[in-house]
Amino acid sequence: MNLRPIVLLLLWGGSLIAARENTPPPEDAGQNLWDGEGLSVICHGRRDSRKIALTIDDGWVPDEELLDFLEEQGVRCTVFIPGKIIAMRPEWIRRMDSMGFEICSHGYSHRLLPFLTAEEQEREIRRTESLIRDITGTSSNLIRPSGGRLKGPEPTLPLLRDLGYTAVLWENDVRGYSKHEPLDSQLEWLWDHLQPGNIILSHFGESLHTRQVLEIWIPQVRALGYEFVTVSELIEDLDN
Repeated sequence: MNLRPIVLLLLWGGSLIAARENTPPPEDAGQNLWDGEGLSVICHGRRDSRKIALTIDDGWVPDEELLDFLEEQGVRCTVFIPGKIIAMRPEWIRRMDSMGFEICSHGYSHRLLPFLTAEEQEREIRRTESLIRDITGTSSNLIRPSGGRLKGPEPTLPLLRDLGYTAVLWENDVRGYSKHEPLDSQLEWLWDHLQPGNIILSHFGESLHTRQVLEIWIPQVRALGYEFVTVSELIEDLDN
């Protein structure tokens, strides 16, 4: 194995830490949304606490190597899995549950919820909720709509409120959507958008380089005093 590229990236990342640490929030970072029933949408946790939440979506590819790394590091994540994947891979879901991961809904079919009828949306949500409960013995009131889309011909947020869900969006991103995107640009994005309370988006899938990026970034961000927690733990802190 050629370690030289990894060493260079570590040195490069270290040189960015001081410059990136106090970067202000990006202008397009979303804000948490509260209503009379409580927290409807969460995009970030408290800004005065160095707790951040790594979230992982999808699971079309199980990506066991990513789970192996996170287990070694003791990092607990919040995962948003489509119901059809949960039904296909119950043992994979049980493994993440045993690792202390928070297993949450990403709809059933991964279709954009606001472009479905209200009845179709509710079926997608309830079907996935039932699968999670059957496999893990618990259910979550957190959901990430596919694509983070809450607005469309049939808005989703009112339905989620009625069903008792909080929508989880994000303000930082491991990226890797193109197999040609270099690791250094993925790392740069993470550093540019790092701040206390981050909810970080990532995806399962070896071709997205999630594991390779996190192997470099997690030790560095921990060295700055950041702690990885679940989204539910971020929400608990918001209430205090």
